[in-house]
Amino acid sequence: MARIVLGAPRKKTGKNAQAVRVGDLIFTVGSPFDWETGDLTGENIREQTRQTMENIRTTLEACGSSLDHIDKCTVFVANREAVTGMNEVYYSYFPESTPVRSCILVAEFPTPKMMVEIEVVAHVK
Repeated sequence: MARIVLGAPRKKTGKNAQAVRVGDLIFTVGSPFDWETGDLTGENIREQTRQTMENIRTTLEACGSSLDHIDKCTVFVANREAVTGMNEVYYSYFPESTPVRSCILVAEFPTPKMMVEIEVVAHVK
């Protein structure tokens, strides 16, 4: 199967692919950054989780998928105290049923004050 690099329009791009499609699967990651400026968004875990999920939504829709087609999430959270706030926002994006999920506490993110990052595997509609 061919590997296709995909993505949504964003002004600030990095060296990493925004999304990759292999067959009917899309692999992507969401972080709490403003795509216009490249700046970290949100002063707390709820705001950062919301930005992360919106970035994931935009990427998946640009790739022919949606939040409803997420099969697996891996959530990376800065500390145990942040999990409750992350969960409040995360679960609001999945009112019917949630995808399979792992939640991992990390000692430190590469960007100071970053509190969350979410990897996603979804399928094409």
